[in-house]
Amino acid sequence: MKRTGIILKGIAVALVFVASASMLSSCTRSRDSRDRTGRDTTDRDTADRGQREAKIVINPVKTDKVIERYFPDIKEYDDFDIEEVYADWGGFSIGPTEYEYRGIIYLTDDEAERLMAAYEWEETDAPEFEFGEVDDSSLGEGPWYSCKQFEKDYIKMVNVYYAVFDGEKLVFDIHQT
Repeated sequence: MKRTGIILKGIAVALVFVASASMLSSCTRSRDSRDRTGRDTTDRDTADRGQREAKIVINPVKTDKVIERYFPDIKEYDDFDIEEVYADWGGFSIGPTEYEYRGIIYLTDDEAERLMAAYEWEETDAPEFEFGEVDDSSLGEGPWYSCKQFEKDYIKMVNVYYAVFDGEKLVFDIHQT
């Protein structure tokens, strides 16, 4: 009787092991390029291994939320033209989306004068302004100025690719981290 119980327990353990192994193997993808229906999955497998390209999405920003969040100390401006840029990986995105903001803030005369007087601006070459939705026809030839202290004081919580000032407008490219 004892012997029969031990044999039955052994068989039960073996069955559990075989069932578990079978379930695990059915969950893993076959290395064959055909699925259960016989369709070729080579393209899908390549995409699953990270071969997809992101679609770059550019949206115009209609509210002053970017200025309020990233330039909170700039209070007086007449207008702005800002775009939000991000990479859309479709269903393959695995984390939060990091945005890039590019644009132009048209400062009031008083705010522009205040900023020009408050910092030691250094003349710089104009960066390559790359906009998708922003109308850059008003940018002109410069001269352009930059100031690292201004960037530290005025631009919060982002990486600054550039922030240049021509005495009237601030042109920027900033990226979330």
